[in-house]
Amino acid sequence: MKLNRAAWLLLIFVPILLIAGGTASYFAYQKMQAQHQRNVAELEQFGYEMVPSDIHSETVGTLGASQLPSTFSEKKLTPTERVIRGLMQDKENLLAEQQTMLDEIDALKQQIEELKDYKRLNQHFAPESFADELARTKSVLKSTLARMPESESFSNVRLDVMAAAGTQEYRRFVMANRLILDRPEKARIIEDYLPTYAFCVARAVDLAANSRDEERILMAWFSDPDQTRLPTLLAADIDKLLPACKTPLRTALQATLPTP
Repeated sequence: MKLNRAAWLLLIFVPILLIAGGTASYFAYQKMQAQHQRNVAELEQFGYEMVPSDIHSETVGTLGASQLPSTFSEKKLTPTERVIRGLMQDKENLLAEQQTMLDEIDALKQQIEELKDYKRLNQHFAPESFADELARTKSVLKSTLARMPESESFSNVRLDVMAAAGTQEYRRFVMANRLILDRPEKARIIEDYLPTYAFCVARAVDLAANSRDEERILMAWFSDPDQTRLPTLLAADIDKLLPACKTPLRTALQATLPTP
């Protein structure tokens, strides 16, 4: 069946019309998208454009003097403008408060660092505690005794007993007289007075201790007499022997004190 002329025209022009319509629709859509983006940008600036950031401007009088800005212009704002301006002012206030808080945090951080530096400096130059002083005294006294020829036959346990006994007498002397000794005074007591007493204690331990176990008990007792209990016989022997060692030492140490 042959197509007539009208059918041929439809077959030719309908696709052309569809293509033209699609192209026009595409460009119209692109134009609408661009307009939409401009509308969004304008909406974001709506509050700032609608209400200026500073509606009160400073003026200059006829004589050239600056005049304070007027406040009656607030009355000219519409309710919507008042809300927008209030929100803008709240935002500015919050930003200012945030900055203030950040500044305070930075100041506190600086204070913390300064306190840490002060603590480190104070710990470096602060005098040692009495417990640290006693521990150091015992260590120095033991080293001093170990270097002496008279100690060559002594065991390490015996040197510990002697050093602990000398440290206890040092503790008693300092506490009884409420002394704060400088390094030369401490060194003088450790080197000149305590060794003689320590060797006297060593001889007393030889006589009182009948075994290594009793010797270790005496070491613990000399280190901490308040927390260590001696066996009855060992305590009786020590009570008899030690006064002969303590009396000369205490007399000599007392003589080092300045006379009132």
